[in-house]
Amino acid sequence: MQSGKTIPLLFGIALLLSCNATRLVKPLETKQVQVGASVGGALIQLGSATLPIPLTSVYGAYGMNGKTTAFGSLHTTALLFGVFQTDMGITHRLIKQRQWIPAISLSPIANIMIDRWEGHFSLYPQLDIHAYWEYSTKKHFFYTSVNNWFELRKQRAHGEAQQTHWLPSLALGHQWTGKKYCLQVETKYLAPNQSNQNLVVDYVSPSNQGALGVYVAVARKF
Repeated sequence: MQSGKTIPLLFGIALLLSCNATRLVKPLETKQVQVGASVGGALIQLGSATLPIPLTSVYGAYGMNGKTTAFGSLHTTALLFGVFQTDMGITHRLIKQRQWIPAISLSPIANIMIDRWEGHFSLYPQLDIHAYWEYSTKKHFFYTSVNNWFELRKQRAHGEAQQTHWLPSLALGHQWTGKKYCLQVETKYLAPNQSNQNLVVDYVSPSNQGALGVYVAVARKF
């Protein structure tokens, strides 16, 4: 069983790295540019109210070709608290949609964090798998994603052995696509393999594991 210190630390990292809606589910067109912003986070209970943690980030993306898009971000809330945080990666379509059989895309991502006080550097690889269904002439789409974050360190604080190296989350979302603007809404089940008991914050979850998150993102295409 994990110690009381391990669970809050891993749970906190999982929530921090999931402070945005999924960046790019569907690749952009060749040479297309997109900039966007997202807000949202894990749901917490404050008295009788249930609210998402309002974490924010901005990003830019470039369509390398019709199958692959590169993107990078800046987590603005983390920056306000003295931590430079970015996620950089690509989204590559593996399979086209065939009627009701979804398109499949893959997103390898590098999450990087550097704090301004001691300059500590952290790298967290991530691999997301997306399935999406386009509909209508405007190409709106529903999607579901499995987000996989990996802890590479063998030790945590005080030289203790790192016991958890995989923190998944499950996402379900929808994107409305216009000629220039896109609106995205998403819900996530964060870190379902981690206990949410005995924590300072009361996270909302369907069980004693993980937390639910809600996100909204807007984007402009050029």
